[in-house]
Amino acid sequence: MRRIHCSRAIPTVMLLLLAGSLSAQEVLTGHFSGQQGEDVSLFKYAGASGADTVELPFIDDFARGLNHPAPELWVDRDAFVNQQYPYNPPSIGVATMDAINAAGDLPPNANTTGYRSDELTSRPVNLDLEPADSVYLSFYYQTGGRGDTSGGEFQDSLVVQYYDPSAKAWSSVWSVSFSQQDTAFYERRPLEDTERYLEVEGRPQRRFYQAMVPVKRKRFLKPGFRFRFVNYASLSPNKDITSVRSNVDQWHIDFVRLDSARSKQDTVVNDIAFIRPMMSMLNNYESIPWSHFPDAGVFEMRDSIAVTYRNMSNRVWNISREFQIIDRIDHQEIFSFTGGGGDDIPPSHTETYPRTFNFNFPYNPSRDSALFEIRGYMITDTTRRRAPYRWNDTISYMQKFYNYYAYDDGTAENGYGITGEGSQNAMVALRYDTYTPDTIQAVKIYFNQTLDSASRNTFSLRIWGNDNGRPGQLLYEQSGNRPTYQDSLNTFQLYVLRKKIYVEGTFFVGYQKYNREMLNVGFDVNRIHNDKLFYNVAGNWNRSRIKGSLMIRPVFGEYIDPIPTALPPQRQKPNKPDLELYPNPVRDVLHLEIEGGGYRNYSFALYDMKGRLVMKRERLTQNVSIRGLSPGLYVLRIRQRGGPTLHSRKLIVR
Repeated sequence: MRRIHCSRAIPTVMLLLLAGSLSAQEVLTGHFSGQQGEDVSLFKYAGASGADTVELPFIDDFARGLNHPAPELWVDRDAFVNQQYPYNPPSIGVATMDAINAAGDLPPNANTTGYRSDELTSRPVNLDLEPADSVYLSFYYQTGGRGDTSGGEFQDSLVVQYYDPSAKAWSSVWSVSFSQQDTAFYERRPLEDTERYLEVEGRPQRRFYQAMVPVKRKRFLKPGFRFRFVNYASLSPNKDITSVRSNVDQWHIDFVRLDSARSKQDTVVNDIAFIRPMMSMLNNYESIPWSHFPDAGVFEMRDSIAVTYRNMSNRVWNISREFQIIDRIDHQEIFSFTGGGGDDIPPSHTETYPRTFNFNFPYNPSRDSALFEIRGYMITDTTRRRAPYRWNDTISYMQKFYNYYAYDDGTAENGYGITGEGSQNAMVALRYDTYTPDTIQAVKIYFNQTLDSASRNTFSLRIWGNDNGRPGQLLYEQSGNRPTYQDSLNTFQLYVLRKKIYVEGTFFVGYQKYNREMLNVGFDVNRIHNDKLFYNVAGNWNRSRIKGSLMIRPVFGEYIDPIPTALPPQRQKPNKPDLELYPNPVRDVLHLEIEGGGYRNYSFALYDMKGRLVMKRERLTQNVSIRGLSPGLYVLRIRQRGGPTLHSRKLIVR
């Protein structure tokens, strides 16, 4: 076998700690399932079939917004198509292949030495061509990305196979594996009897590589040709703590292109594409209860949106940008704006474009929830031959307002827990700040599955008050809970509280465990809120040092009896009198006029833009002195005494 040696520097990767003999500590594991959080069924399944032949060029960049491979191009659905797992993909969306089977479970043959896992198989492709037509398959690949914290083992590999239609047989033509011990990639081409050794330094999980694999042999150049990706995985060898044996060894594939008239130097993709997902239009949360939005909106609404795209080609691209916001319940556009046009984007250039605007989601008190889609477009060209490249010209974000607060985006790239000696009674707490005093009725938790359900141990659900920014007095405890795992539309488990818990302002929600095994709770590494995550292993609360968001969500609203015997009472909507305030901007005295008078029935509160209370009056008066306040922007709230907030207004103090 001929060996080709290459040396290439790659940024360092964060390796997270795992040894059974270590003392109690925070741990991240690979995420178990290829499922996204709730609302969409993302579990993997096989069995898709079809004989429709695809003509060249075969192009897929996995940017269609599906959670599975496009059925017009691929016949199986083992791979998980997503935007969250990779680092810096060539274009938005990748196909992730990992350690779980088509049902979303660790398969019976899962082991620590290596086993065959996922497949991504093309539909038949018409390759009625000659070797002189120079057919090449190209694609980008990344090992691990955001989802795999194992660092890679030599037996974990990604393989490409070609199908001979006459012999009805598959042949391996290319493979790559990464050895953590050697800090190197090994790329093999069995039909050419070559192996390429890629020495790496630093962070192999944060870089995409491009592979160029020719289709030169006559036995493949026929109608009915297929190609497929296969990955081999292995579980953590940790025998002391089986709850860490979860989904790892992920490979991310992007921009698959099969075409003729190519060469091994044909590595440039003539395209400009979005490369990062859109973000929430809220400052602190991915989701807040819809009934809390009137109080939260003035603090939470962003005044800008940003999109990031990359020119992958070696020529200048001229683009325009457009945005729209759609009410997905009423199915109508409620807002649109332009991002400017006629901009030239240089070759190989990545640009983040910010766009400021003035918008607030229209609140409808007759609804108990709302769903809005924020969509961004790039307008590039209209030529028909470039149609396969246009999927990556559109990105969108679903802004959810249901009945819970959430920091996470619904996709768990990793699993989080406390393990090791001394962790038997460890506690984990996540801080939330509610904008409206309300009753917690339940808690949602996203649990990762592990080999032999090792993390299915009992735990206590806990809610704490606030003690100077850390968990304080225990407000509620519910023992005897077990993690449950779901392969349905809703992969969060709902734990209904046995009694109502009224909270106002800051509180903490979490759990206490009772053995060394970690609970393996879903962890979103794309949303950074670990400043609100705390753990306690020896009587003291410590702030988490692992960047991300723990997937625990408090659910609010009318109290639900765990064993309901009747329909819950309907919330009475308060009368909302009109409010006028002037002058605004104000320097000395603010005048307020409330419809119908009765000022003593209302309270007054003033907050700065960091949410800090700077003035409060239990009984409202018509004239309020604001002398002594620093110039700036504030939020004024008028609340019915003993009831909800009726008005939230922005106030400028000169």
